[in-house]
Amino acid sequence: MSLDRNLPLVDLNRPGPSGATRTDTPSELHEQLNRFLTAGLDHIAGFTPVDDSDREDPDTALSRTQLLSLLIGFLGCDTTEPLDNRTYTLVYTDPEQGKSNYQTICVPDYRQASPVLFTRDRGNRARLVLRSTGQPLAEVLVHAGIFAASNHYYSRVGPDFSELPTAAIVSPYSTCAGGCLGCSRGAVKSFTPPPKDYVERHVQQLAADYDHRGWDRAELVSVNITTGCQPDEARELEMMLNLMRTYRRYGFSNAAFHAFTYAIDSAKAMELLREHGAIGFIGTIETINDAERIRQWGRKKGSITFEQHLEKYRRARRVGFDIVETDYVLGADSYAEMLDGIAELDENGVAVVPNIKRNYTVEQLDSNHRDLWNHGMRYISDGFHAALSSYDNGTIKRRAARCSVDYLRRCGHEVGLRDLPIRHT
Repeated sequence: MSLDRNLPLVDLNRPGPSGATRTDTPSELHEQLNRFLTAGLDHIAGFTPVDDSDREDPDTALSRTQLLSLLIGFLGCDTTEPLDNRTYTLVYTDPEQGKSNYQTICVPDYRQASPVLFTRDRGNRARLVLRSTGQPLAEVLVHAGIFAASNHYYSRVGPDFSELPTAAIVSPYSTCAGGCLGCSRGAVKSFTPPPKDYVERHVQQLAADYDHRGWDRAELVSVNITTGCQPDEARELEMMLNLMRTYRRYGFSNAAFHAFTYAIDSAKAMELLREHGAIGFIGTIETINDAERIRQWGRKKGSITFEQHLEKYRRARRVGFDIVETDYVLGADSYAEMLDGIAELDENGVAVVPNIKRNYTVEQLDSNHRDLWNHGMRYISDGFHAALSSYDNGTIKRRAARCSVDYLRRCGHEVGLRDLPIRHT
């Protein structure tokens, strides 16, 4: 299907013209969210998971529990917990398949209208229940509570959920170029200005943490650099190269880097990234629809069209990047445009990493396309499955998972890929 990505989306689920203030009462908003939850639970109850037992990588199919975690992640929750944490990373475990997955959930500004309640039991155990009846939705583990931006976290864990030294996602510059309608940190106002020597101080902090944990710095094999913060290609490239050089200087000798950036576009700059140890090139497509991208992300980032994104990823493949990924947050596009765009990216060798949006504000909630509300969980499950099918192009997650299994086996553990928890952010 060929769709005109330049047409504005005039059928978004908004109560009035673009920019109008929503006037729903908390009870009306609760009813909207509760209807979505009820229909979503029915969809999950009738959902038949794909049998992926013949696949080496168990990341191409969703379990019912993974779908439930996405449903709850989209809706957000209310809680009696102190609001110094507005985001929680939770661990769900599927009782049928034994798969565990990580998923984030936010405490939104409209939390009193949320149909889901989050309650801490004891220690890191918690539960999610239906507000209206107290019906249990999920028993979960709290992996982390997050408010302020962090400059790194370890993205792989073992079967016992303990963090592993093999992979890190880092953002030493603790903010990004600018907020947008879909930005979580903008909504909770957790941007923090970095020190001027943020690259050096970041790597010092990471090295000190490895020493404190008794980890060998040579075990770090995957570094996802999410610091896409500079205003032009030259300064973005220099920051990335400086960061990679500093990692080497501090003894992280085996680290392969994955550069997350929208500022780097030229083949020459990409080649320099490759020469300095980057094997992955990552972007974010934001939406498939060009007009909606401008509305939500502004002219600076949003004016990069879908076709321009696609050509950049083709260029990264030609330069020789082993992994070319794009993050994609489901919800802003029509159902057909979402699936059409994912298929086109897949055909061009791009792994589409799907995310569910955390809606902290009513404005973020209203920025979702009406197809999401009309199709409900079918929109989410079909979108995720389409994206996950693109993982055969190669992903950071798969590479890091295999390295983590090798690490655990060297430590004397008999594990395989299916023993590791999966992250669907």
